[in-house]
Amino acid sequence: MPSSQVRVPAGTNGWLRILLGFLLVVAVLLCVMDTEVEAFVNIRGTVETVMAELFQGPVELGEVYMNGLNRIVIEDLAVKDPLDNCAVLLSVDELVLRYSLLELVMYLNNAERAISEVVLRSPQLWVRVEDNGQWNVSRLFRNRQIDGDTVDLTLKMEKGEVLFAGTNLGAGDISVGLDGALRVNGSTLLLERAAFRVLDSEFVASGSLDAGDVDLVLKGSDLDLGRIGACFPQTQDVLVRGKAEMEIRAKGPLAEPVLDAMVAMERGRLEFPAHDHTAYSVDRLEGFFRYEDKLLEVTKLDIVQGDARFQARGVIDSQGDMNLNIIAQAVDLAGNLRFLEGYGISGKANVAGVLSGTILQPDFRGELYIANGTFWNLAYEELRGQVGLDLHRLQLAGWNIRRDRSIYAITGDIGFGTVPDVDLTLQCSAGRAEDILAMLEVPGDLTGRLDGTLEFKGPAGALAARGKVYMTDGRFQDQAFESGSAEFSFGPDSMISIHQGTVTMGGGIVDFSGATQSDGTLILDVRVQNVLADRFLILKDWADQFDGRVNLSGTASVKGSLAKPWLKMHLSLDESASQAANMEFDVLVQGRQIVVNGRDLQTLRRTN
Repeated sequence: MPSSQVRVPAGTNGWLRILLGFLLVVAVLLCVMDTEVEAFVNIRGTVETVMAELFQGPVELGEVYMNGLNRIVIEDLAVKDPLDNCAVLLSVDELVLRYSLLELVMYLNNAERAISEVVLRSPQLWVRVEDNGQWNVSRLFRNRQIDGDTVDLTLKMEKGEVLFAGTNLGAGDISVGLDGALRVNGSTLLLERAAFRVLDSEFVASGSLDAGDVDLVLKGSDLDLGRIGACFPQTQDVLVRGKAEMEIRAKGPLAEPVLDAMVAMERGRLEFPAHDHTAYSVDRLEGFFRYEDKLLEVTKLDIVQGDARFQARGVIDSQGDMNLNIIAQAVDLAGNLRFLEGYGISGKANVAGVLSGTILQPDFRGELYIANGTFWNLAYEELRGQVGLDLHRLQLAGWNIRRDRSIYAITGDIGFGTVPDVDLTLQCSAGRAEDILAMLEVPGDLTGRLDGTLEFKGPAGALAARGKVYMTDGRFQDQAFESGSAEFSFGPDSMISIHQGTVTMGGGIVDFSGATQSDGTLILDVRVQNVLADRFLILKDWADQFDGRVNLSGTASVKGSLAKPWLKMHLSLDESASQAANMEFDVLVQGRQIVVNGRDLQTLRRTN
């Protein structure tokens, strides 16, 4: 059975010595007398007298009996608070008083020296700090003084339990299992080297508790951080899997102690049950913390994950509200924020900023730098910008993406709702048309330098866009052009409106504008001005019929996609040429096949 020991040193006053001596003499007599004589001896009354001289408050005893020649057993001992007879300070399942018969004979006038130990089996001690800052347990023992010295009692506790009530740790009343030495000197409790069982964890403790103040050092190894974190409001929404070493110093008033802690863990995981059990592996974790008045101060938190390293400093209050300065290096975005994969965002990022909100509703604001990543499936060499991230949106500000000699500036946000949505503005400086098509996942044989602004807004699958762009050194399929510009809008219903479009080629200009009709056909008004015929692909086979340059006008009907276009166009000469008066052209483009006035240009070129 679990037990505790209380040693009573020499030096108690004379009348207590007489009581103890009388008690022990009675014990000896009881062991040699028969049962009839024992019945006349009031050993219970003697024990009650001794207990009353040891404790300040009322004492309740269960059964009292002898056990052998050197033991007296007291069952169900309860010591009440002298200021409140309904409040129990100490309860013991069984108290055993052991003594030496030889020393009793030798020290009859100093009988307490014959006591070898007082055994407390399964003791429970209720500890509370009063409004005046004093310990309630300071009223447990009588404050005996011999020649001006306070009596010093040592409790060697085994499987004992101490309940600390009314603490301000945010974890409620704290139950402590205690094994080891607990010395009582007046109002002071001293721990020399005790095993502490607290917060579902095992520690080795030393220190003191004096007049309402605590100064303890707890050390533990192979600790389950998940159990400890679950006890505090700041960390109860994070599940830490892994074994750790921890050292804690508790100092100050027990009602409002200050805890300074060091934690070190190898190979673990951080899980967030409220976020679909999102988990992050941890190769190493080291942290220094201060817990004061329900405020958790993160002095330093260092987490290593492969090549990545996270550092945090700041505070978390009792409601879980965070204000943490975060620095991270080489963070795998796609690996740690998997919801970004759907947006084609990846790379290893360096991040610096502030994490606020709560674990359930986090909010990050800061700056990031990524080398060799992707954005909307566009591979790049470098990305810099400011970022805001919560559970609902990714906000981008001042993003600059560099790919080769191109710069793409992006601002706006991406929503993470049931139906993802975007609101982005993309500015291109020396960009590439093929890059933009790759970002939008639009296949098509269009290349060239691109400058200008593109805006995208709306939910996925019903995106609206508008833009004003300028291209140089371009090519669409086999048609090269020096430059081109367009101002356009694209609706969620796939309706396109080109307000103004211009292409320069062959020393001339092709102007076009129009909009999508109700049947889905894009109708364009086309005007060709002063273009060299041999530079215009659809007129190349008729170039010898013109005197250099040509002017035409007409309409075009466009369907299909950029990769598989379908175009039907009718053009007429605005001015008669010497060899081709009133000439007209009917053009049909299907994919890469071009038919002009019934002649397949691709077939003719292959034949020639």
